[in-house]
Amino acid sequence: MTELIVTPSLISDISSINKELKIKSNIEKLTFEEFKNENSISLFENDTYKFIYDQFVSYSELKKFNYNFNEKYIFQIKKQNLSKFSSENKEIKVHYLEPKKEKEIFPWDFTKILFSSKIKLSTDVVDHFCNSENTFMQFLSYFQKELIRLKLTFLYEDDEISNLLNEKIDYKYQLARERKSQHTLEDIDNCIERIYKIEKLILENGFNSENAKRFIVSSKSLLQL
Repeated sequence: MTELIVTPSLISDISSINKELKIKSNIEKLTFEEFKNENSISLFENDTYKFIYDQFVSYSELKKFNYNFNEKYIFQIKKQNLSKFSSENKEIKVHYLEPKKEKEIFPWDFTKILFSSKIKLSTDVVDHFCNSENTFMQFLSYFQKELIRLKLTFLYEDDEISNLLNEKIDYKYQLARERKSQHTLEDIDNCIERIYKIEKLILENGFNSENAKRFIVSSKSLLQL
């Protein structure tokens, strides 16, 4: 049986899904792209449910892939699309779930996490910045400017950097000076180079959340002190 979650915004936390659905078997997270690319067919019944966490689905999309609603998948849908699934009402179970309101985290908050060894990466925060191409690219743009400002502190005074970046001198400059004392220019260059590589990878092959997560982990490993 297919489980449908009607929700106004996407949910990625398996624990909240499990609590609502009360599924006793294991739940595995998949991106929609991974769902589309699944080609293996098991000869035996699999007790594992697969949860598509990174996008809403529509009835027409699933029909396009000849999806069998007897299979054990958990999809998230918008309320206005629920009626389209009415012909499958014997093979689906519908749940209504409001995602928990969490404290909003911004790119500058996430950047601080990457620079700090005292703050561990949490799955929810990484998912927030890596499951959406738009959110990841917004973070990447901010992160890159932070690194460029930090690199320039090795070469110029604050007023010169301010003119180069066309921005006012504020708390970010003091923060950059503090970080300068803890990092080498080589560290910063390596991290900027990784940004160029992930941008090139996205441009050539499209956005992939797993590649984004690997970039985050490697950047924190390089920068945290």
